Amino acid sequence: MATLVTDEHGVKVETFADGAVAVVTLNRPERMNAINEPLATALTQAFFSLERDEEVRAIILTGAGRAFSAGIDLQAPLDAYAHATDTVAALSNNPVRAMDECTKPIIGAVNGAAATGAFELALACDTLIGSTKAKFMDTHTAVGVVPCWGLSQRLSRVVGANRARFMSLTASKVDAKTAYEYGLLAQVVEPDELMPTAIALGEKVASLDQDVVTKYKQTLNDGLRMSMGEALVMERERARRQYAGIDT
Repeated sequence: MATLVTDEHGVKVETFADGAVAVVTLNRPERMNAINEPLATALTQAFFSLERDEEVRAIILTGAGRAFSAGIDLQAPLDAYAHATDTVAALSNNPVRAMDECTKPIIGAVNGAAATGAFELALACDTLIGSTKAKFMDTHTAVGVVPCWGLSQRLSRVVGANRARFMSLTASKVDAKTAYEYGLLAQVVEPDELMPTAIALGEKVASLDQDVVTKYKQTLNDGLRMSMGEALVMERERARRQYAGIDT
C-alpha cells in the first residue's frame, strides 16, 4: 500500500514496503511530464529529502501517463546556462546532480518516451527497466542545443561509443527492444507489469545489507571515473578497510 509523501510542482513522492521503497513520479501527464523550472527544483529537493530519510533504502523514478518525460518544456524552458554552472543556487534545482549525490540505489522505470533532458534523468539512474512502450531519443542536435546533464558522456559508457554517436548525431529514436539489446535497459516487461516489477526490485534492494549496498554503489560509480588499473587499486583499498573494520 502506498503512502503519499508529497505531490506538488509536477513531482509526486510515495513510499511502499513500510517506507523502505520510495517512488518518485514525474507528474505532469498533460504535458507529457515535460521538465520546467518548478519541476526541476521539486525533483532535486525530492532526491535530497529521500537521501536524508533513513527509512528509505531504494528509490524508483518513473513518469505518469504515457510518457516518462518529453524532456525540457519548450514552452517554459530551463535556464540552460545556470544548469551548466556549479554555483550553490544552480545545484539547488539540478536533479541530475542530486541523483549523482544520492547514496541509495535509484531504479528508473521507463514507461514511455524519455527524450533529451529526460533521457539524461534516466541515465542518472543506477539501473533501468522499461515497459514495451519505452523509447529513448537524444534530440539535442534537432533542437539546436548541447547537453549539460551528462548525456554526451554517460550514454557512451552504457551503450558504447558507436551506438551513442548513432543515437545522438542522428537524433534517432530507440525502442524498448533495441534499448535492451544495447544494454540500456536491464529488463523489459509489459506496461501493466512495470511498476510491480520496479517495486519488487526496490524491495529486494531494501532487503540487502545496506552498508554494503551503499559502499558497493559508491565503488562502482567511482570506478567509472578511473582507469581500470586505478579502479582495481581503489577496490582493494576499500576492501582492506572493510575487512579491517574501518568505516570508510
